[in-house]
Amino acid sequence: MRQRQHGTNACYRFGPNYGNPHWRNGCRCAECRHAGYVYEVKRQRDLKRGIQRLHDNSEAREHILWLRTQGIGLRAIAAASGIQRHSVWKIATGETKRSKPDTIRRIMAVGTHKRLPGAFVDAGPTWRLIDDMLANGFTRTRIAAELGSTAKRPALQLRRDKILQLSADQVREVYDRLMTPIVVAREQAAERRAHYRKLEREAS
Repeated sequence: MRQRQHGTNACYRFGPNYGNPHWRNGCRCAECRHAGYVYEVKRQRDLKRGIQRLHDNSEAREHILWLRTQGIGLRAIAAASGIQRHSVWKIATGETKRSKPDTIRRIMAVGTHKRLPGAFVDAGPTWRLIDDMLANGFTRTRIAAELGSTAKRPALQLRRDKILQLSADQVREVYDRLMTPIVVAREQAAERRAHYRKLEREAS
């Protein structure tokens, strides 16, 4: 069972053991009583100065809900923000309505670029890369083998709607490795066409 450290306000309020009903009134050892007293003195002093220790976290809650629609789960949000998953869940469900400013800032800083390998993402961009490779002569078997398939007859098995971020990253790596010469030649051809069109316009 996870343990809270004695001599902290959290241990004073909730006890040293997470989820243990024996500590429903918190720990009242000398260290924890002192920590609780110091915390309350600071809290009252901040209130007199107009300093809010906890802020409304509705904006962070809305951001979490949006991230989940983008395929980023609570586990990924917790890992990216450095906040405990249970705390993120309590904010997402509205159980916790006020949070520290730093907690809100960390959650708001999480974007789609923070996706973890286990997060689900839209498969459309990945399939556009695959279709480009197929159009340039690379077979599904070749692509599957490049992705690491060890089967005797590798098969490309990726869903069309959602795929793992890990799979998307792997396809991008294969695309960059196989298609770089083709993409470079394509860009050079486009530059030459643009150059010739410019000369034609100037001549006319």
